[in-house]
Amino acid sequence: MVCIALYRLSALRYPLWVNAVGHSRVPRMLILAWALAVVTMLPQMLVWNEVQFSNITQCVTVWTEIINKREKLSESELRNMKLYSIQNATIIFYIPLMILVACYVLILKDIYKTLNTDTECSSAAYLSEMSSSKTGGKAALHKKDQESFVTLTTRTVRGQEKFRRAKVRSLRITLLLILTYAVTWLPYNLLSWWMVLHWDSYRENLDSNYILNSLVVLNSVINPFIYGRCQGIRFLFKCRERLAAPKTKKICKLLQN
Repeated sequence: MVCIALYRLSALRYPLWVNAVGHSRVPRMLILAWALAVVTMLPQMLVWNEVQFSNITQCVTVWTEIINKREKLSESELRNMKLYSIQNATIIFYIPLMILVACYVLILKDIYKTLNTDTECSSAAYLSEMSSSKTGGKAALHKKDQESFVTLTTRTVRGQEKFRRAKVRSLRITLLLILTYAVTWLPYNLLSWWMVLHWDSYRENLDSNYILNSLVVLNSVINPFIYGRCQGIRFLFKCRERLAAPKTKKICKLLQN
């Protein structure tokens, strides 16, 4: 999501550069993202272990394993667990969220400016040409030229309106993605801060927190549906139109006969 946000921001602000060079930079950006993911994942290899609980094998942290054995952590172990939680939440949630919010705030700001500028320019051009076509004398255009110009201007305004709607639709999907990311990851990170600040009360309510921790998994489940929402709906409507077209033609022929 961070790579997509950075690419959209660069495409909006530097379209010529993106068309010329930007597409070749996408693989590099993806490789860099995966490299950072691998680097940030390395501590997990030391923190998480497979542990046997009765007849169940689970992957848990070393601190959970210690608690299961002796039911209490030393001061150094508790401090290391809290530092790990803060580091994990900062890298996985807070830094990406800040980058996403910053990118899309700039994108919204730029798009708002361009939409207002395009609307004002198209309206001004349309009104000025219409007034000149009405009040002009010898310098006025011929009637056919006037009609063709009015038609062209109307099409231009309609095209800009469609383009504006497409931008707004894209922004809605983007904001929905950010909202989903924040909603699914925020409870997990708030619980991490609860553990850091009040370990005893967190441990007392540990069993009731599993549902909130499981919301993180929903982010990867929901995102594909959000990305494919518009395309999927359009595809379904096109399929329905194609299926309904032969039936409509048959009904028209029957009515004509």
